[in-house]
Amino acid sequence: MNRSVALRSVDRIQFAGLVVSALVLLIGTVIETPQTIGYRTQLLFTILAATIVLWVTKPIPYSISSLLCVVLLYGFGVTETFEAAVVGFASSLVFFLILLLLIGKSIVRVDLDEWISDRLVTETSTIRGSLYRLTGTILLLAFVMPSGTARTVTFMPIIDQINEQYGLGPDSAFRSASYYIIGHVNHIGSTALMTGGGMAIVTAELINSMVRELTWVEWALFMIPPAASLFVLASLCGIWVYRVPTDAVSSEHVADPDPEPVDRSSSESLDREQKLVFGTLLLAIAMWILGSFLGIDAIIPAMIVVLIFYLPGIRVLSPADFREISWGIVFLVGAMLSILEVMEELEAIDLVVDVLFSFVSIHSAPVLVMSVLFVFAVAVRAIFSSVAAAIAILLPILLEFAATLGVNALYSSFSLMLVLVSTSLFPFNISTVLLAYERGPLSIKDVFFLGLMTVCFSAIVVLGSWLFYWPVVEALVDSLQF
Repeated sequence: MNRSVALRSVDRIQFAGLVVSALVLLIGTVIETPQTIGYRTQLLFTILAATIVLWVTKPIPYSISSLLCVVLLYGFGVTETFEAAVVGFASSLVFFLILLLLIGKSIVRVDLDEWISDRLVTETSTIRGSLYRLTGTILLLAFVMPSGTARTVTFMPIIDQINEQYGLGPDSAFRSASYYIIGHVNHIGSTALMTGGGMAIVTAELINSMVRELTWVEWALFMIPPAASLFVLASLCGIWVYRVPTDAVSSEHVADPDPEPVDRSSSESLDREQKLVFGTLLLAIAMWILGSFLGIDAIIPAMIVVLIFYLPGIRVLSPADFREISWGIVFLVGAMLSILEVMEELEAIDLVVDVLFSFVSIHSAPVLVMSVLFVFAVAVRAIFSSVAAAIAILLPILLEFAATLGVNALYSSFSLMLVLVSTSLFPFNISTVLLAYERGPLSIKDVFFLGLMTVCFSAIVVLGSWLFYWPVVEALVDSLQF
């Protein structure tokens, strides 16, 4: 009964999404274009709004709505050629995501997720204790595996395996909190190091060119404590929100209360295929670390790993694994990147900036102006699928205001990155949240609420760092002359 009611509710939401999306397209194509906005730019925002409605309500698969988006960009004349409409699909990020999804499948294929979960769950473990260990492992791995998406696809099967070991349901508090952590919180850890991912690299480049030269060590001193604090704070709150139990699960709650005897000694060691996958992943992590210093793109180690898994005599992965990856997610990322490219070409974001300037007086109190700017940044970030792209657009604007107001430009840069990396109000805002939403128990309402919660925590961490921590580090750096 409850299931049928839930299904009818979902159907109504999806139907409403179709209607709203169609109305947005209709209104956006027939209303008169304001003089300050070109017709192509108006159509671009119209298509973006209609597509976002389809992505949020999911009346049709992601792959179809994403294809519809790029076809509309070309069909309505927003782009002059079809190639320009699908330019985002040529991004290395799309292919990197495909490779990471295949790597995630390899972990499940050889039951490496079960082996790792056995290390995180002991006979005396509690559900919350296992989640604490899982969270700590993810945070530590952020220092050696730069890609947040790679960590997400690595830990999803491990989370599901632990959930199964405890005999919990697919919508359990443990699984919900875990998917929040690997979706919303996980990628925050990547900001701790200058070489921690695209968002950190782009921010570092902009700081070096617009503020001052910043070394790898300086970045680590400034960012490791704030990033780790935000990671831990958000994770603990997620565990509290979902009321993850602290007691151990009794045998009557376990899916198989009378399991067959298992030779524990044999389960302590890895078999041949597990050693191969584990060793290859360690090689990839080492290459990612070295690549951060040598300028090697992250896609190259990922490609080497997948190639090894498909080699004759190894065959950890099969052609079926390639066919069964989440193509809807891949198409969504490609479509969003295409939209970003078209926005940049049409200078559409400049219009939004002009509107902001009309509302914010440069003569207002600096605290008020900066607060409005950060709220604006969160709103703009909500329509982007790339933190790096949002930072590239918003940081120069923020620094211009900071220079006029006499506000510390370095602190402003770090603050903006922490706020933007914490802003995941919709699944498409970042690939880690999209993966967690698509495969996990979180609803669109959960994603939005948890995203707001994470943004609030980022504001707290930014305020504390700005007032108390960063001044101390800056004084230390100046005295040591890094």
